[in-house]
Amino acid sequence: MTKFAGFSALLPLVLLLAACGEPPKPATPALTPETAAQLLRYNSRAAVWLVHAKKQDPSCEYKLDLPNQRTGPVQIDVNHIMWCSGKPSSVELNASVSFEYDKAAGHWIIARFAS
Repeated sequence: MTKFAGFSALLPLVLLLAACGEPPKPATPALTPETAAQLLRYNSRAAVWLVHAKKQDPSCEYKLDLPNQRTGPVQIDVNHIMWCSGKPSSVELNASVSFEYDKAAGHWIIARFAS
């Protein structure tokens, strides 16, 4: 009977520790603004487009407004990412990008860049 009493006293403690542990990580990690900016910086098409836009207007930069990612999306589309002088660029300098989570590689990639 003492073995059972010791076990029953330990069981609530084990259950409490299991319940208070870290929540499971989402299947798809969120795309951070820093990661998105780095992907654009090292993407050849995006880099060439930024050079072209800066020739037209030196104040142009990429600005990404990423959506809420609580649901763990595997693809994120962002339209009108080029901003000049603190406001959305003109239509001729406009660009958009689609990010996709590559599960095999375990990181985000640029699936499509359009200018």
